[in-house]
Amino acid sequence: MRTATILGLAVALGTASSATAASFIARPTEPLACPGGAAGAKLWQGYFHGRKEVESGWKRYEDVAERYCFRTEKLCRNWLYNMQSEYTYMVWSAVCAPGGG
Repeated sequence: MRTATILGLAVALGTASSATAASFIARPTEPLACPGGAAGAKLWQGYFHGRKEVESGWKRYEDVAERYCFRTEKLCRNWLYNMQSEYTYMVWSAVCAPGGG
């Protein structure tokens, strides 16, 4: 009986943690590859470097470091929101800046 209760609790906690990871509504965004030189001068550039937990128990993590360009500041900030909502364990850098060149 006690083993079944502990197992049930472990399953419930595992389900809750995976549901929490996806408990945000993604905002619309359109990331683009950043062109070099003057071609990217009118774009917004987004940088993100963070970490999320991908497996309970031994606490394995997934790190990401990404850079994209966006047509507007709002699209860039939406992308940062999505990234920060997914990579919740640690965020080292989350920046939107004008000028993608």
